[in-house]
Amino acid sequence: MIIWRLPASALSALVLLASPAAAVQTLEPEIETASVELITFDSEIAAARANMMANPNLALSHIATAEALLAARPPSSESDLDLATVGWLHAEAVTRLGRPIEARPIAQQALERLGPDPAPTKLFADILVSLGRIDKVTSEYGRAFENYQRAYQVYRAIGDTRSESIVLQSIGSIYNDAHRYRRAESYYIDAMNRHPGDPALDLSANNNLGNTYRELGQYRVSLEHFERARRLAQDMGSSTLQARILNNTASLQVALGELEAASGTIDEAFAIIGDSTSNEWSRFLWGTRAQISYERGDLQRAREEIAHTFDGVSLSDTTQSFREFHATAAAIYQALTLWSEAVPHLHAFKRLDDEAREVAASANTSLLAAQFDYAEQNMRIEQLRLEGSQQDLQLANSQARQRLTGVSAMLVCALVVLLLIYVRHRTSRERQLVLEKALYEDIETGLPSRPAVERAIAGLAMDAGHPVTLIALGIERFKHLKIALGFARSAQLKLAMAERIRANLGAEMVASLGPDTLGIVIAVSDANAVLPAAERIRRCFNNPVTVDGVDIDVAVTAGLYAGTVGEDCVKNAIIAVDQARETSSTAAIFDAVRFGDPDQNLTLMSRMIAATRNGDMAMQYQPKLHLASGRYHAAEALCRWTDSDHGPRAPDTFIPLAEETGHIREFTLWSIEQVVRDQEILRKAGHDISLAVNISGSLISDPDFATLALRIASRRAGRISFEVTETAAMQNPERALENLGKWAAAGIKLAIDDYGSGLSSLAYLKTLPSHELKLDRAFVTDMASSQRDRMLVKSTSDLAHGLGLEMTAEGVETLDSLALLKLMGCDWAQGYVLAKAMPLPALITFLEANADKVVSPEITDEVRSQTGYPAARGTTRG
Repeated sequence: MIIWRLPASALSALVLLASPAAAVQTLEPEIETASVELITFDSEIAAARANMMANPNLALSHIATAEALLAARPPSSESDLDLATVGWLHAEAVTRLGRPIEARPIAQQALERLGPDPAPTKLFADILVSLGRIDKVTSEYGRAFENYQRAYQVYRAIGDTRSESIVLQSIGSIYNDAHRYRRAESYYIDAMNRHPGDPALDLSANNNLGNTYRELGQYRVSLEHFERARRLAQDMGSSTLQARILNNTASLQVALGELEAASGTIDEAFAIIGDSTSNEWSRFLWGTRAQISYERGDLQRAREEIAHTFDGVSLSDTTQSFREFHATAAAIYQALTLWSEAVPHLHAFKRLDDEAREVAASANTSLLAAQFDYAEQNMRIEQLRLEGSQQDLQLANSQARQRLTGVSAMLVCALVVLLLIYVRHRTSRERQLVLEKALYEDIETGLPSRPAVERAIAGLAMDAGHPVTLIALGIERFKHLKIALGFARSAQLKLAMAERIRANLGAEMVASLGPDTLGIVIAVSDANAVLPAAERIRRCFNNPVTVDGVDIDVAVTAGLYAGTVGEDCVKNAIIAVDQARETSSTAAIFDAVRFGDPDQNLTLMSRMIAATRNGDMAMQYQPKLHLASGRYHAAEALCRWTDSDHGPRAPDTFIPLAEETGHIREFTLWSIEQVVRDQEILRKAGHDISLAVNISGSLISDPDFATLALRIASRRAGRISFEVTETAAMQNPERALENLGKWAAAGIKLAIDDYGSGLSSLAYLKTLPSHELKLDRAFVTDMASSQRDRMLVKSTSDLAHGLGLEMTAEGVETLDSLALLKLMGCDWAQGYVLAKAMPLPALITFLEANADKVVSPEITDEVRSQTGYPAARGTTRG
């Protein structure tokens, strides 16, 4: 099942257009208009406002009528105000219909009609909010923040708490786009509290909170908020809003794998809004329906449905609203091998994905957000001051009539104005310094921060006219050091390390790139020439670093990259640290070939998911021999991918990438479903054997995955087991044990895979609710010739039996090894000497051929003499 990420986006007031994620929309509440004089004109404006939320096309019709009435009447002093009102509403309606580029000049013209220095009126602020929304939809986040801040100041000044709430929700939607979901949550809640009891505000806030909690993985909480939003839409009598919120719900159900429920929900939405292609917004309902069909494997229907989403849309100009629909379309066309149709959608997806990443990583966005928060705080403080000053002024006026002359009052006022100008200038300067310090200085150590490094690299490269080298210095075991030392002393450790680097190396800057990474900027264009310096840095930490009288041994790994773009230098240098660790090197220069092409990785993952739908990906089964009975009573499921373009792909070429990109979850769920189906076929063929599925270590601690896996496995026809690695369970033992316990309680047997290959812990081994221990093949391969390996196998077998577990030996490749395993009390064996992995039909044939056979290996006298077991008279190989 494809699980779509669904970040939020707000396009206009109470508009429900598709967000950067598939079919998920944020809502922003309605803004009131200024009243006008003409009754007929006023009634058309009121009608436009009444239909704006539910039927923007009808609202446009009323706006056109109002504009015609306005043109027919004689010009007056109110004409510009009326034209500005009409223009603002026109821009709002066009934005709701998903045409923000068309709406921008209309809103700007409405603003110009208020004059070069507009008075702080509600209409002025409303137009600014509309411009802010348009800027946000077109990814102009800096301008969006500026417009929101200006509007917010006006609303605060005139005491319009409802409009303040609207701006807060708009700011929250930008935090959503930047993937700062907890921050967005606080804004949405603050917006509800700012003006409580308003149905439109509550509806939009609940919808937006539903989107936010979905991104945080709190799916059930998300559904509760969507349901509240829908009830409010029903109370408001808006069938359109009900349909749009239903679309949000259906998209979340797709993510949960509840396809039947999602299909029913989207059918209900279509029943409300209709499926006419003339309804601009229905294209997003079609997109969600296409995702449901794709998840069901109905590719032809999915192709027809996704075509409605992009009907009449230029793929090169789509906004974030279409981002995940591009991914859906690409996956559908790739599954149908329609590469020429898939490529434009892949390009569009990459373009929009890059834009989204820029938002999430934008230092400018963070700075503007901080400015907004600071401005809001200042306005609240200023309001309290003004309220207090008003009381003082009344008292002063009373006394002034008795004691002060007019000249004295003017003189005092002049002094106050001068003082306020001075304080305002000083406050502004202090605010600027605070913001710069927060952005360019690491809060824990006081070292230059990552944005400071990026700025320094760009400046040095421009001045020197050549690339600059950045050394990223990864501090080994820093997480453990921080736990041992505490936050304060671990920060002192980083400072001490930075001082030692400066003392041993002439660097332009030593900075903090992250919690466990230091950065060193050197104005040398060739990273190879800087390698000796990296080695010198490593040697300078041969002696311990002293912090508060405690000597601390530290080790570092260096990654190098030379470039002119600061962000690229930081990213690639940190990647080079990981590349050095993978090869057990102390330093490495970023290897782009080894890192691979992210676009190709994205395509590979799309092809992998498509392979599970078109039959290129299949499960094969390696039989397991029960040594005591000599019968094949179990098998392990192993995935095999035969790519139609590239041939067979080994699991280690795509499984690690699937784990890294998050696609492993849907792939593993597919694997469990396939095994459950195959087990039913085996049972009907008369073979009731246990089947084992490998579960990725990255999923063991995921409660949502545990629930979905359990739901699928509960449909099994016979015995099933999940194989997990012990080291994966040790990464988050509390949550892992909880999930493993749920599986074990449901009758799913658990096997600890690759035992002995990692840092095995008896403390965790005894607490895991496991039934089987699978010994790593490294101990089995040479056991016939290695006394040490035989001792390890025998002791592990005794340990497993002592804990009430069965033991399985993997990688059995010789009959002598098989005989020794039986002699040592091993319970199960699998390996090439018995059978290789095979497709399901071949497994059925294999089981039928061995149904009446008993595999009973015997050990030869030669091996007995080598292993120290006494020879048996007349023994021959059976």
